Amino acid sequence: GGGGGGAAAKALDEGGKRFRALPLSVLTEADLSSSTDSGLHRKTKPASLGDVDGFISHSWQDDGAVKYARLHEWAKTDGVRNDGAEHPLIWLDKACINQDAIEASLRGLPVFLSGCRSLVVLAGPTYTSRLWCVVELFVWHRVGGARERITVSHLASDTETQALFAKFRASSARCYKPRDRQHLLAVIESGFGDLKPFDKLVRGVFSHAA
Repeated sequence: GGGGGGAAAKALDEGGKRFRALPLSVLTEADLSSSTDSGLHRKTKPASLGDVDGFISHSWQDDGAVKYARLHEWAKTDGVRNDGAEHPLIWLDKACINQDAIEASLRGLPVFLSGCRSLVVLAGPTYTSRLWCVVELFVWHRVGGARERITVSHLASDTETQALFAKFRASSARCYKPRDRQHLLAVIESGFGDLKPFDKLVRGVFSHAA
């Protein structure tokens, strides 16, 4: 059928077909040190919606070794299934998005987020300046993801980093391509009317973090 409902159903179906997960056990520290393709996609497996333990939201500019350590700390927490080789399963951008079909994979972002049991934010010094991270927080909210299912892990506990999160403004975040930035900010504005309520929501998420 035509219309918006048909388009939404098609996007859901497409996203479901592209939903893949990576066992945390195959991830190395080097994989997190740069966004360069390190062959992770072939180590992923098709996943069912709801079967992935964590959607990993992070900035590639932040320290890979610290992110790796924080991920393994998260894996030991209550509620994360950790039964050896298969679990925990994670959704990580460079592993789970087919690099030959980035546009189609990004359209599936709402499905990928809603298919994960929690949103794991690896909050480092450059996190709030990267607009894709901001968009992941926005989409999590829009698909009905509960705030209590967001785990925020600060990569550094220094007061300077904390101040960055307290002053969070989506309009200050940047994209690699300026055209993408305008598009993504417009998406957030269309959901909230303007950016201030969204900024307040995100600051609240970070202020509740340990």
